[in-house]
Amino acid sequence: MTVPLAHDERGSGPAIVLIHGHPFSRAMWAGQLDSLGDAFRVVAPDLPGYGESPARGETITPRGLAAAVVELMDAIDIPRAAVVGLSLGGLVAMELGLGHPDRVDGLVLTATTAAPLTPEEAEMRRSTAARLERDGMLDHALEMAGRLFGPAARREPGLVLPILSTMLTTSPAGAAAALRGRAERPPYHELLRDLRVPALVLAGDEDFFSTAEITAQLVAALPNPEVMILPGIGHMPNLEAPERFDEAVRAFADRMRAAAPRD
Repeated sequence: MTVPLAHDERGSGPAIVLIHGHPFSRAMWAGQLDSLGDAFRVVAPDLPGYGESPARGETITPRGLAAAVVELMDAIDIPRAAVVGLSLGGLVAMELGLGHPDRVDGLVLTATTAAPLTPEEAEMRRSTAARLERDGMLDHALEMAGRLFGPAARREPGLVLPILSTMLTTSPAGAAAALRGRAERPPYHELLRDLRVPALVLAGDEDFFSTAEITAQLVAALPNPEVMILPGIGHMPNLEAPERFDEAVRAFADRMRAAAPRD
């Protein structure tokens, strides 16, 4: 029997599921658990291979990660939820919206991408996975750390150091499995045309990874998204601008709560 994902939970009411990016853990959502838990049942899992959730094989695709989230929702009795996904978590959220629309009230796609997978990117993902398994997380974490935050936030040790610590303690094998899975990701820029659940695209205009071009491509791939761009913010808007982020998620989830069918 598969063990459900390690997770934290706050509050009661309509559910919000928060899905972290790579190579992070559910710890990145601590502020949102406290902020949003006053009106919602907020659940933040560790994806397989991250945090306290064990890896599931040498390769796991975003679809496989989404299946693990559905298993958790089943195990803790969440019929439907608004799903917030950041970066890799955004790909998982897309898979939930496309493959399990009956379980999703709406998607908040944060600092993520629907860009077509190129052969060069696929090779980079696989080579990085091999490097993590060989050398560990240090070089990978240090490479990412200086690029995660916007100009103001990267000068704040209280933001940067906890995320760096999380990256350094991530399982190299778990991170490698998800990287290999991303090297097999499907063409989301085509698949999202058929998305039938509402979506909010939320990004910062100082994001090194999800650039303005990548965000515009995601917006163009979606049927009719809401869009919020946060000035001066990088790849971690929930940490860099928590009040604006939480307000946006709360307002979106409230609208989804009003519109969604309830059992």
